[in-house]
Amino acid sequence: MRQNYDLERLRKIQRDIAARVILEDRFEGSLERVAGFDTAFLDNEAIAGAVTVNYHTMQVMEKKAIRQKMAFPYIPTFLSFREGPLIIKLMKKLETKPDVLMLDSQGIAHPLFCGCASYVGVMLNQPTIGVAKSKLCGEYAQNPEKVGEWVPLEYQGRTVGAVLLSKRGCNPIFVSVGHMITLETTIKVVKHFLIGHKIPEPIRLAHDFTNKIRRELLK
Repeated sequence: MRQNYDLERLRKIQRDIAARVILEDRFEGSLERVAGFDTAFLDNEAIAGAVTVNYHTMQVMEKKAIRQKMAFPYIPTFLSFREGPLIIKLMKKLETKPDVLMLDSQGIAHPLFCGCASYVGVMLNQPTIGVAKSKLCGEYAQNPEKVGEWVPLEYQGRTVGAVLLSKRGCNPIFVSVGHMITLETTIKVVKHFLIGHKIPEPIRLAHDFTNKIRRELLK
């Protein structure tokens, strides 16, 4: 399927978006609402789910999901074009606007500094955070040893993220800025939502939500 897509044109889009990423905290006022996003797949369909969580109480404020046929195949480093449009569509359907979006994807920790979290953030003009379970690019000196500890992820002379040990006995997660937020605040927000699981609560809840829908559709 790859030959049907002009990947160089898509790389240019990624470079253009990367140049627009803002590495500053730009959310208004205090942080109150964080929405986690995740995507599940069923045959040629994708199910995107969002769960908005109160930053202070961890209370779920809203859940919403949408389904649609996939228009773009899985190609490594081009996840933005597969899942990004669906997440953007879902975000626009939320009744309460989150202060920060947290995606199960990379932010600037990407070969072209434009993972799905950065793509979505720039396209929506919203603060976003990327949280991934595996490394896409970069190097780090050593694994963090204690829960809550992190080490910088370096790529092409830049610090593009944090390698964070989120749960004892698990591999670290890879946290990166998406858009309109600093790495310091990104780490703070992710650590705040680590309550006994490897993945921060908004994404974990979104993952459970989308996969529950998927299981029901399979019955």
